Amino acid sequence: MKTKMKQLVTVSVLAFQILAGNVRADGTEAKITLFEENETTLRLEDWMTDETIWNSNSAIFADFVQEAEPKAEIESWMTEAGLWSFNCGFANETEPGLELESWMVEDFTWNKVPIENDSKLSLESWMTNEKIWK
Repeated sequence: MKTKMKQLVTVSVLAFQILAGNVRADGTEAKITLFEENETTLRLEDWMTDETIWNSNSAIFADFVQEAEPKAEIESWMTEAGLWSFNCGFANETEPGLELESWMVEDFTWNKVPIENDSKLSLESWMTNEKIWK
């Protein structure tokens, strides 16, 4: 948590420095050219400070209407035989039936003798040493 806060502060300071470093403040007087338009001064209006607008649920002002979707119906093109029985030139491939092969029934394949048996597990001294397991 502490690290994330430090990272957030560092990124904020760097962003502020980048933004503030790009500002040019040659002077405070207004420079008007021939092509600029003079803007009227901004006025504070009643709706801007009305608490009923800003401190209310936004769902009240938005009239959301649940759109009803039409029922799914079968159309004529869905059942048209000519549309669905097209021939793309695929060849029908037939597979041979299942057959028993010689390797499936050989005794050598299924009756293999295990090569080596594992030795039995034994209890060793380190397994019961109290100094190791504390």
